[in-house]
Amino acid sequence: MFIKDWLSAALALLMITTVPADATGAAPPPTPPQTPSPPQMSAVMRALFANTGRGFMNPRDNEALATALKTQPQLDFFEACAVGNVEQIATLLRADPKLAEAWHSLGWTGLHFAAFGGNLPAIRLLLEQRAVVNARARNRFGNTPLQAALLTGQFDAAKLLIEGGADVNLRQTGGFVALHEAALTGRKDLVDLLLDHGAEIAARANDGRNAVSEAERGKHAELVAYLRTKGGVDPAITADLKAPPKE
Repeated sequence: MFIKDWLSAALALLMITTVPADATGAAPPPTPPQTPSPPQMSAVMRALFANTGRGFMNPRDNEALATALKTQPQLDFFEACAVGNVEQIATLLRADPKLAEAWHSLGWTGLHFAAFGGNLPAIRLLLEQRAVVNARARNRFGNTPLQAALLTGQFDAAKLLIEGGADVNLRQTGGFVALHEAALTGRKDLVDLLLDHGAEIAARANDGRNAVSEAERGKHAELVAYLRTKGGVDPAITADLKAPPKE
């Protein structure tokens, strides 16, 4: 359900080199498998996905990101969507309109990055350029821009995406929905936003977790009580709630 270590999500394939036999006809010792290096990430991208151990940081509160941006680095399209200004993004889109539907190697679109960064002008521009509002990430998490916005608690970005057609009940890997993320983080404002726009209070993940169980897992007792007033019930769960969700 939740991205714990984005950098480790890139899987490398083992590459084995075939070598000829020597003059005696005996093959030399096999070459140890070589693992290609993962794609290099910029200082901006590494800082953007800094994780405190309790989740991702809101870019506005991310000191490492602020430090990386002080050097005024040249941002690529995806970085600009997350933390750049709309003029930069517009310039890049004029040069290549297909960027609005392009995919980063991490499996996100520009709209995912804009949502994660809470970059409202970027979200508006990308939606105007027909970016797919319900695009599911092309990685093992399968999350949408709305779900990406919730990873950093972006209320205004979530609201804008919903107004732009985001499906609040769309499931990501493991069967989790946006309401589960909002409940886990204890954000009543996000819970209300989602419920007000049709989120299913009884939505269950594949292992039975629901909004109530996720609020309990996050130790948000007041939100647990509130969810019950909205029709939330204790789930029938077979999973160990002390363990991270299975993907």
